[in-house]
Amino acid sequence: MTLSHFREYGIQPFCNQLGLRFHEFFYGFDPGKWKSSLPHDRLICILDSDGESSFQDAEETIRLTAGTAVLVPAFHELIHNQNDTMHLLSIHFSLELYCGIDLLAQKKRLWHEVNPDRIRRIRRMTEKPDRLRLTANLRLLCWDAVIRALDTSPELGKTVLPSYARYEPLFQFLLRNCHAGIDVGRMADELRMNKETFIKNFIRDTGQPPKQFFNRLLVSRAVRLLSGTDSTIREIALELRFCNEFYFSRFFKKHLGLSPRDYRKRYRLTREKTFLPEELL
Repeated sequence: MTLSHFREYGIQPFCNQLGLRFHEFFYGFDPGKWKSSLPHDRLICILDSDGESSFQDAEETIRLTAGTAVLVPAFHELIHNQNDTMHLLSIHFSLELYCGIDLLAQKKRLWHEVNPDRIRRIRRMTEKPDRLRLTANLRLLCWDAVIRALDTSPELGKTVLPSYARYEPLFQFLLRNCHAGIDVGRMADELRMNKETFIKNFIRDTGQPPKQFFNRLLVSRAVRLLSGTDSTIREIALELRFCNEFYFSRFFKKHLGLSPRDYRKRYRLTREKTFLPEELL
């Protein structure tokens, strides 16, 4: 058998375009009932539970027993019903293509399974954590879940990836210019198309209107600023070129269901929400 370089799949350039990027990690207990919709993916692993907690979306209710793992795609609305027996590890990440396009955002359903081996791995990696092993294990957990989830959605690789490749120049432009001053007409100009043709082609190739696509990029950038900087809400609104803080807050709440202030309060990483020892923070 001769050696293969997989050139027929275009694997090398694609490998350099696809990356897994972490946002936040939460480890511990978080009881309560609430609704969430976040601009990145979440792998939620249940270490301990009495089985009375659950996740619910428009399609199903998942009973959260010990050993359960749930992969929640970006922008997927989820109802949490968590009691104080449920011990979890929640990994917030993006499977990013080109300029921050989340591949799993196209997945319509939750993926979940019960696998005690995954929980044993998490317990081992948290007993005596060090930076290299934690990073390797967290990536392994996410990639394993992604592969299993893609097995249930093969259409992502066959249709979404080739169609997105046609818009790479636009994605590179948006990477440098992701702010509220960009509209659909400006996106069409970047590809030298008239607006109507661009909208029609973009919906055909990606399955979503360009305005929705851009708004998701913009809210994702807002989340990164809220989570990763100490800028005030007003300063973030100005950086993203909203008219004022009020319009920014209204835009943010429309897409994620809570205000920028409430998002920062709930999801910003604190010492109490991490399993890392102080010397690794």
